Amino acid sequence: MYKFETKTDEAGTITEVTNHQPNGYNPMTGIYASNYIFQGDWEDELKALSFVNRGIKFEEVKDIDVMKGQDSQYLYNAFRSADGKETTMDQLQDFWAEEDPKDYKDTPSKLSSPQLGAICDWFQCEKTRIRIFQQQPGAYMQMHTDFDNQRGTEKGENLRIFVQLTDMPGGAWYRFKTADSEVSINLQKGQFLIFNPDHTGHQTQNLTDIPRNAFMLVVKRNAWLDSLTENETMTFISTKELATEKKAV
Repeated sequence: MYKFETKTDEAGTITEVTNHQPNGYNPMTGIYASNYIFQGDWEDELKALSFVNRGIKFEEVKDIDVMKGQDSQYLYNAFRSADGKETTMDQLQDFWAEEDPKDYKDTPSKLSSPQLGAICDWFQCEKTRIRIFQQQPGAYMQMHTDFDNQRGTEKGENLRIFVQLTDMPGGAWYRFKTADSEVSINLQKGQFLIFNPDHTGHQTQNLTDIPRNAFMLVVKRNAWLDSLTENETMTFISTKELATEKKAV
């Protein structure tokens, strides 16, 4: 039971009550669901992209990938990859080698998509892989964790960012299991999540009859990412303005 702090006078009468102060988001074990919302018209950019099957690349996790339906329930397009190609979804080195942001480069998909690219660039942190997951209608990915931090953290703690790119009212769910919570979240278009994939169980389900597009960014945690939680009100970010500002630089 939480104990609320109180102050009393000499007679023992309570004169002041202070609310319990919760700790809030823990980047290692928790989830940050943003009160930042990207707003823009990037549908034409999505339609111009070509999506491909990921394929089964690593023997170490072949059975897990099959369980998750990685190659049967999703299509992909990479915005940042190890060889700069939009068809490359994974690291090229040994599965257990830590990913280094300097080894990754933007792809033609990102360079030809001003508003979607601006979303990626808004996050002021180092990034390795960035791709759009296109979850197919009716798809269900089981609860699982990943191995990003088990590959090593010499270059920093690895977090994942999911950005919802499609308006899916009531129909495309993320479910998370943390150290002390279980939550189901249906993101608004333009809203994002941040979590540690090694410690936070996650699953998804698309109950609609249309594909759900979402960015997945693998990033290195830094002070800028931690500072996002200091924003206490809903804040809307125009991707058109971001793209215009970038073009002007």
